[in-house]
Amino acid sequence: MKKKKNIDRLYDFRIKYSTEDSVGTDYHYYNCANAEQALSFQREMIDHKNWTIELLSVEKKNPYNNKWEDESEVLNKEGFENDEI
Repeated sequence: MKKKKNIDRLYDFRIKYSTEDSVGTDYHYYNCANAEQALSFQREMIDHKNWTIELLSVEKKNPYNNKWEDESEVLNKEGFENDEI
């Protein structure tokens, strides 16, 4: 019998942000294992596209109740500054 590979479950994450020339806010969506990975992907896009945006929140979609849960504490972790990236 073959042994199953251990694959991490992926979740939907959305990152709320605002741009300096916009009145409203927007979202970017990522399919990741955790909030840190979603934030890492967002940072990579910011660097790659030379965006000037402010990250407002990170949310994870709960697949069981289909609601978004706040994971914004990842923005406050050491080593991350949210001052207009």
